[in-house]
Amino acid sequence: MPPYEPPVHMRALDLEAMSAPEFPEYPSLYVNTLRGAMTDGELHAGMQFQNKDDAITTIKNYCLQKSVEYKVIESGPTRYFGRCKSYGDGCSWRVRASYSKRKQIWEITKYNGPHTCTAAMVSQDHSKLDSNMISRCIQALVKEKPSINVSVLIAEIRNRYGYTPTYRKVWIAKQKAIEAAFGNWEESYNELPKWLSALQQFVPGTIIDLQTQQAYDGNYPVRDTNIFHRLFWSFPSCVEAFKYCKPVVQIDGTHLYGKYKGTLLMAIAQDGNKNILPIAFAIVEGETLDAWRFFLEHLRADVTPQEGICFISDRHQAIKGAFRAIGRQMSPPYAYH
Repeated sequence: MPPYEPPVHMRALDLEAMSAPEFPEYPSLYVNTLRGAMTDGELHAGMQFQNKDDAITTIKNYCLQKSVEYKVIESGPTRYFGRCKSYGDGCSWRVRASYSKRKQIWEITKYNGPHTCTAAMVSQDHSKLDSNMISRCIQALVKEKPSINVSVLIAEIRNRYGYTPTYRKVWIAKQKAIEAAFGNWEESYNELPKWLSALQQFVPGTIIDLQTQQAYDGNYPVRDTNIFHRLFWSFPSCVEAFKYCKPVVQIDGTHLYGKYKGTLLMAIAQDGNKNILPIAFAIVEGETLDAWRFFLEHLRADVTPQEGICFISDRHQAIKGAFRAIGRQMSPPYAYH
């Protein structure tokens, strides 16, 4: 018997594409379902999950897809119980999930469904489409592009679920997604000394000055606790490259808009081909005289010690004051523009 040959039209089918998810930009909300994944669009007793969050997310997603609401009756470390908002008034939908110490998993232990109430959208939003749920839905998008606009995320949620969450809710969800993907602000600041130490170890010659200050709780100092104050850094390649640049340096600052405010100070040079070269950086508390002096002293001592360098600035009062404070290293300008 000759080997089976599929018809011509079957050979042209892209089976891999046919099995691809409808929304590839979204992480599957059921990837962490250990056993008993939904195949008929319904929840089932016996569905297992790695943790409580995965169980709750699956239940919420089910209700969003069905355009129905439910009320949480009990939510504890080992139990979760919810039932339809119309329970006792024409609908007996309810679900109970609990943690199994023996299996070390979460499992839907009891389920009475589907909903028998009217599935109608009574508002543009949904009570279970909260910031935690949205955060899990948009995490892949935010991780790929942390600067993604909140309005874009709102449109994505609307396309997926048919509901329009508020701007504030999605903004909060985005912050949670960023924290889940990259860690929170406090953890990042705590890691900074290690990163700077690694930078100096693997990029020898890197110039770094990290300054901290005493932490306070109101008017009282917190024992054995310091917080970030200022940071100056420059790379050896920048210092070396400046030797072959024009003797002109432009300095300026820009505001930082994260959880903890501050100002980024930069020094920029230009080579003979008019290419821009950043040569020094600092994160400081603001454009104060002390901050600019901190930056300029390091800039002159560590990066641009040559004589006859022209500095260009917007003549901010703090910059002028800093130049005067370190006047022994600076000469008065030849002209103003």
